[in-house]
Amino acid sequence: MSQVTVNSGASNVDAVLDAMLSPETIQNPYPSYKVLRDNPPVYGLLDYPPGTVPGVDQPFPAWVFTRYDDVDFILRNPQLFSSEDPMQANSSAPSLMLVNHDQPRHTALRNLAKIAFTPRRIHDNIVDRLRADVTTIIAENLGKQTDFMESVAGVIPAMVMTYLMGLPKQDYKKLVRWANAFMVSSDFTPEERLECNKELFEYFVAKVGERYAAIEAGEEVEDNLMTAFINAESDGDTLTKDEVTLFCITLVVAGAETTTYFLGNLIGVLLEDKTWFDKLKQDRKLIRPFMEECLRRDGPPQRLFRVVLEDCEVGGRQLKKGEWLAFFMAAGNHDESAFPNPEQFIINRDNINRHLTFGRGIHHCLGAPLARVEGETMLNGILDTCSTVEGELSNTRRQSGGLLAYGFSTLPVVLKPSEAGEG
Repeated sequence: MSQVTVNSGASNVDAVLDAMLSPETIQNPYPSYKVLRDNPPVYGLLDYPPGTVPGVDQPFPAWVFTRYDDVDFILRNPQLFSSEDPMQANSSAPSLMLVNHDQPRHTALRNLAKIAFTPRRIHDNIVDRLRADVTTIIAENLGKQTDFMESVAGVIPAMVMTYLMGLPKQDYKKLVRWANAFMVSSDFTPEERLECNKELFEYFVAKVGERYAAIEAGEEVEDNLMTAFINAESDGDTLTKDEVTLFCITLVVAGAETTTYFLGNLIGVLLEDKTWFDKLKQDRKLIRPFMEECLRRDGPPQRLFRVVLEDCEVGGRQLKKGEWLAFFMAAGNHDESAFPNPEQFIINRDNINRHLTFGRGIHHCLGAPLARVEGETMLNGILDTCSTVEGELSNTRRQSGGLLAYGFSTLPVVLKPSEAGEG
């Protein structure tokens, strides 16, 4: 992981805050997080929630929280901090399900989502198809220079979304583009982001409408996630057609984008320390702890926003009702008080299950098991097929379009095929 030196000290905090959205900080935010952790929480960050459009939407100034205990407290206390996002609500973006809901509706929605989001649908029903597609994708890229982000990491999660919802497989390329635009990463013009938001919404309005029409006509439909959302019922409660549409959109923009960066970051660790490839190849039981440490140290999700619901104190700061705050899970994951030597990649940490990458409490990410399945399947496919992954971190580039996600924009590698009889 590349490093940028930032001098600590309260006098430097304003400069760090002013530079938070610079390409250099987005590509490597961790030194800036350290400066912010070493000082009292600061006010005034101007950044963009998912779906909003820089240059069109006006960000609200926010308090910034980067210490593990503060981030954990905010996540665990939804009664104090609202997830309803007025900035996104006033933008062109579709609202995100669960992510932007508070109790009691959040509880009802999550109960309905869990009925649809079963282990069978997100694992058993897709795992064979996933393995087959991963095998094909790797085979197509064996032995030649390839941009891993474009040819592998950028394909797998979006393709999985087409399985889950029963969409045409070839549409995965559209999903990738729309997710990149929505999550305020990569380089898009404001006009391109607005158009992508519009296309994304109209696509799922049409697809969900078609599925409802098929069900109402008595046609036999596949028991996939979209169908399950339509049919889900809990204590007499069901999802509206609009809510089903927004659930599908949420899965695509949150699942495809962050998992793409997660898959790339796994390979980044293999380039950083090339002993890992043989260790994993020889002992596949190391894959899970390897992934968890990557999620902690290099987890793609960087931060979320909340609105203060009542006057309270966090991190020694008095917050007022209605104020806006940004809390950085990625900064908490690098807090020395929670994870000693946080910049080092150390598997089997005693407290690795405390990392914040997938959130906490009622907002813990429903898609976390799916991301892990995709990561494990991809790594096993590469280890089964390849003798090594050739590449240098110095030839890679991290995305610099927005602070929401940490991941590669380009990751040139050569997947070297195993010799006959090897592996």
